[in-house]
Amino acid sequence: MAAFKDRTDPLRVSATLYGCYLQCPQQALARLRGVYPADSVAGFKGRLAHRVFARHLTDGEIAEEDFEMTCRRIIGESMSNDEVAHHLTMSEYRAMFREVHELYERFRLRSFTGFREAESEFVVESDDIVLTGRIDAIFEDDDGVRIVDWKTGTYLSDREPQLSFYAMAWHRGHDEVPVVSEAVSIATGDFVRLEPSAQSINDTDAQVAAMARTLQEALRDGTDLDRYGGPHCRWCPLLEDCTEGGSAVDLLDRPTGRSRRSVG
Repeated sequence: MAAFKDRTDPLRVSATLYGCYLQCPQQALARLRGVYPADSVAGFKGRLAHRVFARHLTDGEIAEEDFEMTCRRIIGESMSNDEVAHHLTMSEYRAMFREVHELYERFRLRSFTGFREAESEFVVESDDIVLTGRIDAIFEDDDGVRIVDWKTGTYLSDREPQLSFYAMAWHRGHDEVPVVSEAVSIATGDFVRLEPSAQSINDTDAQVAAMARTLQEALRDGTDLDRYGGPHCRWCPLLEDCTEGGSAVDLLDRPTGRSRRSVG
């Protein structure tokens, strides 16, 4: 990656930041300024499900009679600092555990041949950028490495940038091109699959470098970036003061006769 001028600290870049930037540069800049979407019960449930999947891969099947206790143990070990954890009632926890168990029942029927590592964290320094993140699962066979990102929802159409980022980061850290980088919906079995190449990794590398340069310049100068409307605007913390986002959400709600500004 190209080095950037007038930089002091390396910019930490994740797959989330990269995907967010491609959707809306200003929302990505807001994240770097400390403005994040509010945490949600759905997000908490998704994180818990991912921990359950990882526990299955590393420790084996979780017996049904042990499932709730396993979930509670996982929350106590690694999720107790989540804001949502302090606001759920006992009945809400039990409902969540049932939903996660339904996902787990689908998950455990999958094939895990060639499993190598779960929740593989990476920190890769590349010139003035630090690539960071966690890959849900790594598999390996005679053809090479396969990167897998589990999804607990059904929406996969925006996953390609994340998968490209993971492939690029893996290449930078291990000097090998993954044969597959894919996102799999546990809820439906649908998937998005990329077959990275040296060229696609170089292209992603260049895009991340350009993004980092733009973000660093905006941070240094105190300027704002372009705003792009779309489905992602529903959860954006900038929505109330964003004309583009408000128009996008109103347009998305129009077929149901609802308006963002009329709800309250």
